Amino acid sequence: MANYTLENDGDDLEKTNNDRFLKNEFPSYEKFWQNFVIPLTERPHGIHMKDDTALAKIGKGHKEVAIAQLHYTVFVYIAKVYELKQINPLNPDQFSEALTKICSALDVADELLERYTSSTVYDPWNWRDSKRARNRWRSGGNRLNYIRLYRNKMIHGAIVPAIIIHGTYSRYRIPKFGKEQNYIDWRKVTNFSVGAGGQVRNDFDAPNNLLDKAWDDAVAYLESSWASDLL
Repeated sequence: MANYTLENDGDDLEKTNNDRFLKNEFPSYEKFWQNFVIPLTERPHGIHMKDDTALAKIGKGHKEVAIAQLHYTVFVYIAKVYELKQINPLNPDQFSEALTKICSALDVADELLERYTSSTVYDPWNWRDSKRARNRWRSGGNRLNYIRLYRNKMIHGAIVPAIIIHGTYSRYRIPKFGKEQNYIDWRKVTNFSVGAGGQVRNDFDAPNNLLDKAWDDAVAYLESSWASDLL
């Protein structure tokens, strides 16, 4: 199925993002799409999935469809993160959305990897099995948990404190990854709101820099996992 390419045969979102980041940063996305997803679709007559009867003729079924859907979902989430990465400076809501989308991509990726590689039977359309698959995959280690911990603090806790110099987001700084726990008490920051210096300032950075790190680590994880476990 290598005669199909994202550039020529992907959907509009895949075509748009192929040159943006897929081709250079996540090339295994296309390889898995060619090997695994394309046979499940109606191509060359259409891009959507075959019905059950047509799938059965090639020895495929709901399990494969579910994996293909997860594969595409990972892409959609990180494509949104790529869009947010282009905004500089990021405001607090945009940064929070970007981290949330990265975490969503990682959640779905871990579920996909477990469903694809495990001999355990997971119901393709059961949400409890989705969570079970994700947690089982992560039981072997979760080196990107620093992103989830930061996202959880932003979404489920009090507002992350910020240093805003001269009242503009261009000088907006928030705690670096791993430092957010040190500043749950805002009083550790309020005395440094203007002209911040010392250790407090060293512990803070621009949201765009934090997002660049999270993006690099997350996409590297996706590429290495796809290459080693799906291809």
